[in-house]
Amino acid sequence: MSARSLPARSTALASTLLLGCLALTACGSDDEPAAAGSGDGALSGVCPDTVVFQADWEPEAEHGGVYEMLGEGYEIDTDAKSVTGPLVAGGEDTGVALEIRIGGNSVGFQSAQSLLYQDRDILLGYGRVGDQLIAQQDTPVTAVMAAMEKSPYAVYWDAQTYPDVKTMGDLKATGATIHVGSLPETWIDYLVAEGVLDKSKLDRSDAPKPATFVAAKGKDAEVGFITAEPFMYEEEIAEWGRPVVGDLVADNGYPEYFQAISVRTSDVEAQADCLKALVPIMQQAHVDYAEDPTATNELVVELVEAYDTGWVYTPEGAEYAHDKGLELGIVANGADGAIGSFEADRVQTLMDIVEKHAGADLDGLGPEDMFTNEFIDPSISLG
Repeated sequence: MSARSLPARSTALASTLLLGCLALTACGSDDEPAAAGSGDGALSGVCPDTVVFQADWEPEAEHGGVYEMLGEGYEIDTDAKSVTGPLVAGGEDTGVALEIRIGGNSVGFQSAQSLLYQDRDILLGYGRVGDQLIAQQDTPVTAVMAAMEKSPYAVYWDAQTYPDVKTMGDLKATGATIHVGSLPETWIDYLVAEGVLDKSKLDRSDAPKPATFVAAKGKDAEVGFITAEPFMYEEEIAEWGRPVVGDLVADNGYPEYFQAISVRTSDVEAQADCLKALVPIMQQAHVDYAEDPTATNELVVELVEAYDTGWVYTPEGAEYAHDKGLELGIVANGADGAIGSFEADRVQTLMDIVEKHAGADLDGLGPEDMFTNEFIDPSISLG
């Protein structure tokens, strides 16, 4: 699965935090059916009647900026694992509907990049630019907004066992085994080549999480989201119940644009009028979520319970993810001061790494083929 590479993460929560989920046939914020948009608003007649967004995983706080755009009167389809309702900007109906589809197991762990080409109804989806590069020749996409400034992916370890370890480099010196999963990851090959990780100490099996980590009693390290797993281990996994700390992949030379909101490359022109109006709305929604996540986090938890896929998510976990993302600069303005913007030099660095360590054929591709800032409103930023 290229979009998230976290099937083990869902398995961990399903096996350890077997909380009761509410199975619903359809639910929403009231009894009215989901509106297809009022027909009169900022996006009416400019965007499709329903703007379809493909997420890369189950609902979680890392997706808060997108769910922030879902207005009252939404309807949940528990079979399709999607939610549809008015697309709002600052609480105002934009005249079109927003449909958000989840990723992960329900789509066979396929990437949004792949799904964009299987279903033309999908307009936008999350993706990692590094992964998108590998499939760019066959399924070209262009990122129009960086939902995250840094990837939340990290290596983490037991703070009690390794009190003096602050970085991956420190961890390497201890000889600790790191459970990284079996899926290919360019960042792993890159950090091994750079001497940050020791290849002989990487466990590439699909050892179950969190059972393997807990069984090692602090001796082993693991890979996951710094915005999620530390909270889960300390607060929600009774068999562990103490702090873990970690080091971001992004702080070790791999400049991934994680959860880059992307469209089919042809839609940069074909949907230009829509994107010109929509992208600033998405930017502001991410700012609004950062400033006040309460209602959207409640929605995220409601959706998790309704979909009942085995993915477990709590209000406390959502709050932690939101706060940690801001604290660590995972959610932040781009280098130019605008939220959601991309840097060409950073994309080029990523391209160089992917070409060398993933063997991708990037002949003829440049950074401008992977992203555009033309729809970004430079005046919209986090305070």
